[in-house]
Amino acid sequence: MLDAVSYDAFNRDQSRRRAAWLLALVIALILYASFFPFRFDLSRFAAALQRGPADLLPWGYSARADRAGNLLSYLPVGALLAWLAPPRWRAPLAALGAIVLAAALSLTIELLQHMTRSRVPNLVDVAMNTTGGACGALAGALLRRRKWPLARIALRHARPEPIALVLIALWFAMHAVPFMPRLNQGHAWSGMQPLRDLAYDGIAVFAFFAGYLVIASAIRRLVVPNGFTRTFFGVAVLSLVLRVVFVGQWLTLDECLGLVVALPAAAWLRSIPRARAFRLTLSILALAFALELALPPAQPWPEAVIFLERAFLIVGALWLAAVAGISLLAATLAFATGIALLAGPTAGLLAVVAGFLVHAGRVLHYSPVPRVPDR
Repeated sequence: MLDAVSYDAFNRDQSRRRAAWLLALVIALILYASFFPFRFDLSRFAAALQRGPADLLPWGYSARADRAGNLLSYLPVGALLAWLAPPRWRAPLAALGAIVLAAALSLTIELLQHMTRSRVPNLVDVAMNTTGGACGALAGALLRRRKWPLARIALRHARPEPIALVLIALWFAMHAVPFMPRLNQGHAWSGMQPLRDLAYDGIAVFAFFAGYLVIASAIRRLVVPNGFTRTFFGVAVLSLVLRVVFVGQWLTLDECLGLVVALPAAAWLRSIPRARAFRLTLSILALAFALELALPPAQPWPEAVIFLERAFLIVGALWLAAVAGISLLAATLAFATGIALLAGPTAGLLAVVAGFLVHAGRVLHYSPVPRVPDR
């Protein structure tokens, strides 16, 4: 049996391993964005070396969107490098080491861009990357005071509830379809255009509020109470990031406001009995869905996003009804009829399919696990 010290060391090692994998993923994404479309020309790099240091890294023009993208892309690099510094290092030394490594990474990538045909190295990019890495390093150095900010999340059941996982998968898919990343920082900056315009739609805000409450309900069914806040916050942040990263998505003020309102509401719903919380969430979701069908938002989302959103809302509503003790058959018939009247028979048929999916998921979740006889 492990003592307290051994258990702490085990969890710290597990957390550091996850942070290292996350850092590797972030660096891989930066490399991908820095060298796409991968048209290399070694003679261009040799010519730059012959011209001397002044031409290797000139101080050139950089658009405001590119500067902002360069700064933001290195925030996680600096934070993870500082947090992964040797445990014996104090916070100032960890931050300084992370800043140096982030600057070295940026400088190396910029110089290697001489090997490509379409990229132009720029000292401004190095400066913005280093600034972003420094800001992240300060945050990562402060996080070192916590025991395991990236520790594993304990599940509530050995067999996770399938429909709760389906809801989270639909939510992420709705934020990422068509799964084509924006390969330029300026394009990512344009993905935040609706947010920068400060325009919002009250019905869309209410719909996102209801959506985040459904996600909170799914997380409540999946993880132990101590892991709820961290998991919900992580899912919310990743959802906003996906809106910026992928083509065809936009980060809107509607979603940000909906999340801001959902955070205290989800905390309050956690404090009341589960069946009552799920019934309240179901009522909010049904009202938001009806308003959105009757008065569609002005934001021109692609058809794939609209379909996934409807699937998420319908599956979420029927699942909430089932786990709250309401007849799944009655809920499916009611939703199918109401949606067919508001959005047409095809949408009503989607509710019927969602009802079968929820029923199958609950049967799978509650069916006993077959025992393997001893040989």
